[in-house]
Amino acid sequence: MKDYRILVVDDDYASRLMLKKALEHDGYPVTLCSNGTEALELLKNEDYELVLTDLIMEGISGIQLLEKTRDLEKKFATILLTGHASLETAVQAIRLGATDYLLKPINLQELQIRVKRALERLDLEKRLYEAERKLTYNATIATTNHEINQPLTVIISSIDMVKMEMQKLGIESPKVENYLNLMQKSSLRIATILRKLREISSPKIQEVPLGMKMIEIHEDESDADTLKEHKRYILVIEDEENLRQIIKSVLESASYRVIPAAMAHEAIDLYRADKQLIELVVLDFNLPDADGLSVLRDLQRINPKVKVLLTSGFDVDESIQEALHCGALDFLRKPFNRQQILDTVAKVYSYHHSE
Repeated sequence: MKDYRILVVDDDYASRLMLKKALEHDGYPVTLCSNGTEALELLKNEDYELVLTDLIMEGISGIQLLEKTRDLEKKFATILLTGHASLETAVQAIRLGATDYLLKPINLQELQIRVKRALERLDLEKRLYEAERKLTYNATIATTNHEINQPLTVIISSIDMVKMEMQKLGIESPKVENYLNLMQKSSLRIATILRKLREISSPKIQEVPLGMKMIEIHEDESDADTLKEHKRYILVIEDEENLRQIIKSVLESASYRVIPAAMAHEAIDLYRADKQLIELVVLDFNLPDADGLSVLRDLQRINPKVKVLLTSGFDVDESIQEALHCGALDFLRKPFNRQQILDTVAKVYSYHHSE
């Protein structure tokens, strides 16, 4: 049996002793006190699963004890005991959070049933509270990750773009480079913290996240050389404007031509009009007007061989896994840097549907 601690509050010595013997016979550890003031102090300093309290006592009554314990932020069941029963006091007790109401003289068999039922209800309430807390936590972490990863991706990629522009213009400034490196390290640290938060909320999902991980940002002068064979058109579907612009800049810096779209319906129309021209679609999985899976299926109805690269600031969930099984070629989690998106785009370009 789980070690449920019970506090018995009764100003009648014989009643306290009878309750103690009956409860200890059933295996419960029992603490006794003779008044509400003493009980309140015990409840402040100790943890109990159940309080059995007499309703009518000198000083603090059972009802007053219930009122005062509401501020303790502790979860325990309460059974009121009285020989002066009335519907009014019963309703008042329930409103204040009492679990049950038991009449004196107490039937020991009835006491055993009521105590067991009160503790079972307490366990259920604790499990429900914990489940709700975890759901709330997970939802908060997922939303926070998504909202932070959007601007963080812009920051990380912008740092790369500034470095590249400085190199193109022949600008050498150790101070500016140092500031950029500090920004880069801090951004990656934020990304690491967000990843750890995701692991706390759902560690199983994070064990094998499609082989993805944060990597160090580095410059590769061969980016443009390997992609200048011909002009390649990419449809970028991303509702966050800053992120859409930075992805466009990154891809255009590597000689891609980018067709941007903010909404799913706009993107579908663009793809239908230029499906012979567009070789790749970069698709944010969480759009305001449609989910990524439905957008993928709409694109595939237009062109069954469409190449789609998914992006998202949320965790790898079942819908993304389903999209990958349905024909999306890869998934890039936000935040990503310039090198990551260029490497992934180049990899997706190499895929053939015959494989």
